[in-house]
Amino acid sequence: MREVRTLRNQRPLTAFLAFLLALGLALAQTLLLDLKAQKVVVKEGKEVLEEALAVAPGDTLEWRLVAENRGKETLRQVALVIPIPKETFYLDGTATPLRLGNATIRPEFSFDGGKTFGLPPLKKRVRVVENGKEVEKEVEVDPKEYTHARWVVPELKPGQKVEVRLRTMVK
Repeated sequence: MREVRTLRNQRPLTAFLAFLLALGLALAQTLLLDLKAQKVVVKEGKEVLEEALAVAPGDTLEWRLVAENRGKETLRQVALVIPIPKETFYLDGTATPLRLGNATIRPEFSFDGGKTFGLPPLKKRVRVVENGKEVEKEVEVDPKEYTHARWVVPELKPGQKVEVRLRTMVK
């Protein structure tokens, strides 16, 4: 026979879950995010952005993320993240710093699927064989290995809109 257990006092848990749901819905209604990818094409010697209906290896894509605070309160520590699709690689130096007033927000990068972020150059530990022995070394991460870019905006005031962007190349 299987033992069935129930939670004795579910009210605090239920209340907490309801609070988290309400907070998530409020934030979703407050912060509008719009991520678009466009293909970079050279026409008559000038770069032009076109709708990316079809792409091929070697094509360059420009990713733009626009964030707008549609709420009545200032949002703090807003993380704007552009994931880098695995079918592409990041083109080093194309993530634009975000200028807000006198502040410049530099992009941070991740190479581990967005678990950790840091300013370049990123480092990782790898195991290699040297002189017949396996050793661990710290090496610089190639920007082509980046999986995400992130800008952390200290404040986003009501009605304020910001845009961040970067470029990738199709593998």
